[in-house]
Amino acid sequence: MDKEEIVQIILNEVSKEFGAERIKDVEYFGPYEDEDLDVIVYVEGIDERNDTVGVSMRLFDMFLEMDLDVPLRIARAKEGTGEEAAA
Repeated sequence: MDKEEIVQIILNEVSKEFGAERIKDVEYFGPYEDEDLDVIVYVEGIDERNDTVGVSMRLFDMFLEMDLDVPLRIARAKEGTGEEAAA
């Protein structure tokens, strides 16, 4: 499975949980030794500790069934960065 397919699976699940409009950015790196890809999804207005457990576990289980090791972090999007901070 290529990087884009893995990222799309993650985005689909995160969108189901939080809504596509709340996803602000996606970063992915790798693959690195013994891993398929490292992915960080930035979502607006979430509590990383409480809001991400369910979707993270679903994705972990999906990738386990596919025999993929994909370290994943769903993080709160930073507010007031970029053009907004300059205004």
